[in-house]
Amino acid sequence: MKKSLPLIALSAVLVATTAVGSAGAAKTITMKVRHTQLGEAKQQRLNILNDVLKKVQKEVPGVQFKLDGVDSDVNRKEKLRSEMVINNPPPIFDLFGGADTQLYVQAGRLLDLTPILKELGLSNKFISLNEFTVNGKVYGLPIGGYQEGYFYNKEYFKAKNLKIPTTIDELEKLADTIKKDGKTPFAQASKAAWVPLMTANTLWSRYAGPDITAGFKTGKTKWNSPEMIAAFNKYQDWVKKGYFKSGELGLEYGEQRNQLIRGEAIMMYDGSWASSVFSDKAQAGDMTDKVGYFALPKLANGKGSQTAVNGGFSNGYGFSAKVKNDKVQMAVIKSFIKNMYNDDMQIRGLEADGVLPSMKVDPKKLAAAKVSPLVKEIIAVGNKSSGAFPAFDSLVQPDVNTAISDGIQKLIGGKITAKAMLDGVQKVQAASNKADE
Repeated sequence: MKKSLPLIALSAVLVATTAVGSAGAAKTITMKVRHTQLGEAKQQRLNILNDVLKKVQKEVPGVQFKLDGVDSDVNRKEKLRSEMVINNPPPIFDLFGGADTQLYVQAGRLLDLTPILKELGLSNKFISLNEFTVNGKVYGLPIGGYQEGYFYNKEYFKAKNLKIPTTIDELEKLADTIKKDGKTPFAQASKAAWVPLMTANTLWSRYAGPDITAGFKTGKTKWNSPEMIAAFNKYQDWVKKGYFKSGELGLEYGEQRNQLIRGEAIMMYDGSWASSVFSDKAQAGDMTDKVGYFALPKLANGKGSQTAVNGGFSNGYGFSAKVKNDKVQMAVIKSFIKNMYNDDMQIRGLEADGVLPSMKVDPKKLAAAKVSPLVKEIIAVGNKSSGAFPAFDSLVQPDVNTAISDGIQKLIGGKITAKAMLDGVQKVQAASNKADE
């Protein structure tokens, strides 16, 4: 392995015990399943996981599961990384594609799923496995697809005779109008850096083109290029103008949805996964089915495609390479994949949680799916786009992700300029690229 993982003293356990009873009693194993389905907004996804595990237990006698729910950011940046260092990840765990998958494959930590997919007849069933494929082999499976854009209060827009902006200039004028009315233009809660980086990622793709991010890891492009600096200057300008709620750095991700639901904020940049919240009366209240969706608009004289959306198939499940020589655990993995990745579960995820399918679902089943008008709007935006580009964190090394995450929060807090921040990120990028040589 050419790049070492950060050494953080954490561990995961795979408990194997023998059932107490008479001689010849069946062996019972307990397998840990790491998931990130925490909180009310993700309850439907947790329900799906639980139902899949129940099916696995019926097919593989003697298996028990220990659910280990961890915040997505903590799992990705801390817990899973440290477990990979000591080669002790859970047998089944939440995994991101791209740089994360590549790094763990280099370390020999991920189970090669290629033969399993062939055995189950799933090799050609996924829309794209690019982010989980290394040297032609598949090491993870995306649970669904996503795209990012602005959710907005449709009733407010109608009452104020506001129109969906078609340019970033129009978006700013819209934000100014909303602020003058005593409302927050953009709902945001930035305690976790990936939240503001959603907006920033698409904004810099409008300025510098959606292909620029792929060049950071190769050295072809630079974080501190003029276009990138201009994009982050614009972002910081939005902060200074008060387009976001004061004190956002202390707010958890879920709070930004509440800002929109309470009518305190009018727009919110988020992933399509958030759509389920606004069709659930228990969560959305009076805002149920009153939220619309549009893409971040084009930039005049911006580079590259101005309709491309940030989207893809980057999050799903991975499996420890350590299970390879254990017949029972391998049977569990195969059963898990078979029961999690099929048309019925893909439709269920779409209907219950607005998760866009990652598989080539039967068109008739897809057409018959009971989805909200909001989900239909999201799908329509994706269909009108020129295509999708992956999130930056699937294309750069973990150390670079950490650097830009620290940087965006300092930028929001007014502690650093865009140029100084990006100069620092570029130094980390260059060091990471050199370590990969």
